[in-house]
Amino acid sequence: MNVVTVTVGVACVAYGIVTIVLRAKKPELFRKLGPMREKLGATAGTALHFIGYSLLPIGAGILFILRGLQGYSLLGE
Repeated sequence: MNVVTVTVGVACVAYGIVTIVLRAKKPELFRKLGPMREKLGATAGTALHFIGYSLLPIGAGILFILRGLQGYSLLGE
């Protein structure tokens, strides 16, 4: 097990979950969400923000956790 890789993975998953919760409760905290909604429309702007700032970090975090548990390192050692 590579502790650094697993820790980074847990941090990524936590970040993604926090952004989901905050987007629902306090969307004004996200500087880029408003401009994305203005340029792309409310639905597309929110969807793109959700994918980029929530789903991708969660997916990457899960991948890092799984690979870290197998002993792989993000540092390439």
